[in-house]
Amino acid sequence: MSVKVIISRTVSNDQRAAIKPFKAELHALAQRSKGYISGEALVNQENTEERIVISSWQTVENWENFQELEECKQLHYKIDQILGKETRYTVYVNT
Repeated sequence: MSVKVIISRTVSNDQRAAIKPFKAELHALAQRSKGYISGEALVNQENTEERIVISSWQTVENWENFQELEECKQLHYKIDQILGKETRYTVYVNT
């Protein structure tokens, strides 16, 4: 069963450049991970600090395995430290 993961962050203009290399590393890591389908980054038109990524995976297990990779954990930690808050994840399954 395919899954979509909504990854939500609030990113100020000052923080964008600082997290950009970590986001690129995460995307590259996801592309090398089993079950990854695609990712799409979106910005709220009315509030450009509100950003989401829609990440598509073949199974929930594939997503969970990706999240458990030490490199993934470290990259998310670095991003969260820069932003000063935790990234929010919401998993949606295809029914």
